[in-house]
Order: sequence, then structure tokens, then C-alpha cells
Amino acid sequence: MKKIIIADDIVKTFGEGDEQRNVLDRMSVEITESEFVAVMEPSGSGKSTLMFALSGMDGVNSGKVVFDGKDLSAIGDNELSDLRRTEMGFVFQ
Repeated sequence: MKKIIIADDIVKTFGEGDEQRNVLDRMSVEITESEFVAVMEPSGSGKSTLMFALSGMDGVNSGKVVFDGKDLSAIGDNELSDLRRTEMGFVFQ
């Protein structure tokens, strides 16, 4: 099956200096076409941060997120908005 989302070694950090914290720490995931995925973990574990990173709503500090062959860090805001509006679907809690 075709891989729709590929996240490779992504890192998302919040805070600065001594308060800096990796919420996503070298995380990788692949989601194939027609696959149904549920992300379930305790509150504060990074679920929403992961969804924001996978959708391009928030950038990552390092690593790469590819959606349907498009590197999300390499496309502009308008194209990202169109992509989310026409090709992505998320159900937040």
C-alpha cells in the first residue's frame, strides 16, 4: 500500500535554555493509504503536538514530515492550508 504520511526522526522542542523540553524526541511513523490510526496516550504525552506536526499546522525542530510525497517543510502556507482543507482529516478529542 502507498505510504501517505511519513514522519522521519522528528523532534519538536518547547521552551528555552534550561527549560527546554523535547516533546517529540526522534519520533518516526508511517501511515499507509486507507489505514485508520488512533493515537492514545496519557494527557501531556504529546498527542496533539504529534498531530499538529503531521498536519503541518506546526513545524518541527528537526526531522522530516512527508504527506502524499510532499515535504511539508518545503511548501508554503497557502499550499499547506489547501492540502489540509482538501486532503487531510483529523478528529481531535
